Amino acid sequence: MLVIAEVFCGIPWGVFQTLTTAYASEVCPIQLRGYLTAYVNACWGIGILLSSGVVKATTTGTTDWAWRLPFVIQWVWVIPLFIIVWFSPQSPWWLVRQDRLEEAAHSVRRLTSPEYVSDQDIKNTVAMMVHTNELERKIQEGTTYLQCFQGVDRRRTEASMMVFAMQVSNYKVGQ
Repeated sequence: MLVIAEVFCGIPWGVFQTLTTAYASEVCPIQLRGYLTAYVNACWGIGILLSSGVVKATTTGTTDWAWRLPFVIQWVWVIPLFIIVWFSPQSPWWLVRQDRLEEAAHSVRRLTSPEYVSDQDIKNTVAMMVHTNELERKIQEGTTYLQCFQGVDRRRTEASMMVFAMQVSNYKVGQ
């Protein structure tokens, strides 16, 4: 039962990992993107370290709380993360992909400093996003997930999968 629960839990964790990295790369200034996307991975490592400490601290317990406490502590993060997500701006790229251009402009305005950006700059930025989105749509026509495992793309897929798999293997080795 625990193995099945871990598999079901791993699916949203994978979604969270990829969504947070994509969001960070879409809303962050270019100069900070590398740091923020690396920070996402660092948070996973810190979380693994914290969870290992909690499990180590509770292994000698003899009450029901010895096995319940590691599960309870993980729910501490829900409220702060919910507050952060609630106040985070929507990705202007996602809004452009949904043809919600006014909201995309509002999001760009929220993500930039009004001292350095004019309304015309925001319109130009959204127009560039629309143009880039159209180019990406044309490039992606006729592509499939199977192509990720063929030719040059196979190597890229393997490399990106290993980055995420190493986090899990480090977690298992540390326990």
